[in-house]
Amino acid sequence: MKIFLKYTLLLTFFILLKKYEAQAPATEELKARFTKEYWGGLNLHSQGFGISLNYAKFITYKKKRFFTIDIVGMHHEKEYKIFGSIDENAKKFVYGKLNSFYTLRPGIGSRKMIFEKLRDKGLQIALNFSYGPAIGLTKPIYLEVLKVNGYGQVIGVSTEKYDPESHNLYNIYGRGPWSKGLSEARLHPGLFCKIGLEFEYSEQREIIKAIELGTTIDAYPWAIPIMTEINNHFIYPTVFINIMLGAKNY
Repeated sequence: MKIFLKYTLLLTFFILLKKYEAQAPATEELKARFTKEYWGGLNLHSQGFGISLNYAKFITYKKKRFFTIDIVGMHHEKEYKIFGSIDENAKKFVYGKLNSFYTLRPGIGSRKMIFEKLRDKGLQIALNFSYGPAIGLTKPIYLEVLKVNGYGQVIGVSTEKYDPESHNLYNIYGRGPWSKGLSEARLHPGLFCKIGLEFEYSEQREIIKAIELGTTIDAYPWAIPIMTEINNHFIYPTVFINIMLGAKNY
């Protein structure tokens, strides 16, 4: 995921840079000014993926204040999915993973235009900055575990919460249902800040088509228990690419 995101970020940056260099000024026209924007999209980052939703009001022609909500999954860098059984029906699982980790980021931010779009098919570049609470949520991992009788014969499979003391590579059959453990989820309050460069390339004035490249830092007062026997973190720096679509209103 990290390697894919790295090369995607580099390729996207160079494509957008070439598009900006190729634009030329258009004939100046008097146009009504927009006052609001709505947009959302897919968030791909170095520790997972999620979605982003945003609403903005213009302060001036080149500045706006916006409200943002990100919902993303977060992985530990040592997560590796494996098969616990030769049975093709078994689902891959991450050995040693205690909890799934998700983050909700409601925040406020500001945007400042750096380079204005000079024609309809040109490129506009802006700097975005946002911050707010990071509401982390951990959900226990459940696994399908082989049950063995006194003669060493497999007599069935049961769904159990992962316990590193009793579950190992010899008795884990596969990953359990995602919905198991929802009632045991725990909240982890923290803070986030995010900064990114937004490249808006829509050919229609009322439509938003943009790509944002940037970095986010989530910080919590204690380490988030994702893995066992591996150091967990309380600060999560990530790089991201947002693929966004939205609309502008007068």
